[in-house]
Amino acid sequence: MSIIATPLGWIMKGCYYVCKNYGIALLLFTILTRLIIFPLNIKQQKSTARMSMLQPKLQELQKKYAKNQQKLQEEQMNLYAQAGVNPMASCLPMIISMVILFALIPVIYGPLTYVSNADKDDLTSSNNMISNLYVVSAEVKSKDTTIEKLLKGYTDKGASEEEAYEKLEKLIKDDEKYPKSAKALSSEGKTEDVMNAIKLHNDIDKFILNEEYFSTNLIQSRPELMTFVFTEKENGVYADILPSSVKDAADDFNYSIFGLFLGKIPSVKDLSILIPIISCLLQFLVTIVSQRFSKKNNPDMQQNMGCAMNVMLYGMPLFSLWIGFSYPAGLGLYWCYSSLFALAQTVVLNKIYTPEHVAELVQKDIAKQKKKGKPTLMEKMAEAQMIQAGKDPAEIKKALSSDGEDDDEPKKKSKSELKDEQRKRLNEARKRMAEKYGDDYDDSQD
Repeated sequence: MSIIATPLGWIMKGCYYVCKNYGIALLLFTILTRLIIFPLNIKQQKSTARMSMLQPKLQELQKKYAKNQQKLQEEQMNLYAQAGVNPMASCLPMIISMVILFALIPVIYGPLTYVSNADKDDLTSSNNMISNLYVVSAEVKSKDTTIEKLLKGYTDKGASEEEAYEKLEKLIKDDEKYPKSAKALSSEGKTEDVMNAIKLHNDIDKFILNEEYFSTNLIQSRPELMTFVFTEKENGVYADILPSSVKDAADDFNYSIFGLFLGKIPSVKDLSILIPIISCLLQFLVTIVSQRFSKKNNPDMQQNMGCAMNVMLYGMPLFSLWIGFSYPAGLGLYWCYSSLFALAQTVVLNKIYTPEHVAELVQKDIAKQKKKGKPTLMEKMAEAQMIQAGKDPAEIKKALSSDGEDDDEPKKKSKSELKDEQRKRLNEARKRMAEKYGDDYDDSQD
């Protein structure tokens, strides 16, 4: 996802520097990404409308070839080719939307990395220091003590201030007494960063363990989001433990909207709970409106997909709720924006691309394709599948256009006659396909 996250970060960076507020930048970002994939949404709408037009013929084919799935598949493929319909086209915009959503996660988690001008090496060092400092502080607390008490104990026994820090460093690197801290500080340079923070503030462990300020999950998995806590809480007193470029970037960065810190994972304890709830309700509304238009435009299709529609009706809102409570508020806010635009888009597209209007567009597209003289991808796939099965594409197309003529072979012919006739038609079909696409054809195989 980092390959996709990087260009998304560029877009987000441009949006942020327009408004200097990350919450509003997310809104601008949503508008831009929606505009980018809007042409695909139009294709999706047209494809969905075309599929609804084909439902009567598809149902006829299903009844006619209920006992012959291979034949049914061939006829369906040919029908799609004739109508210029790709059954998978409607899935593409949804797939792209989901890719953008999950690629946006690292951008939400790393606003300083992707949006600010902070030095990337300083950011890496700062993130490691915050995470490791939390591990040390938590393990010290598990021993029913604090860093201040440990240092005071050393000085009370006659150690100088410098000697006290040396003894503390030796203690937290003891893999028997402090195994978690020792493991966290095993890499070169990590101990020095943590000890420098402790020397600046002997009570840093009390601050970093304050659950009102810090999220236990985020400080270990996404410490960059906790950088803002150092600059915003306690009047920024503890921010001096951060590298200067990181501190300056965090000071200047507005990572909130209406006073809500977007790095916070929503909780039932405060107003942040509104984000996942609103996200769920908007997605529920999108699904209802979408299904109402589908039912209006194609009642038969709705009857055949009742179970699938129910899954969408409840599945997507529940997925939105899960997203809202599982990730920082920034991602939930983006999902709210995205659902709101999806709602407006659903209404507009269904008003414009009605089945009647799409029928006109289909005829125009088919006419254009005939003028070009080149087969579509679906046509090539259909013809290849028919030839492989020993069928003549021309005869099947003729049978479909006649709308109901029986394709079965005459029963009065003998088996050998039927076999010879089938082989002859297969060879003729191969010859026509070779001539059509400019391939060589060996007559000796006839």
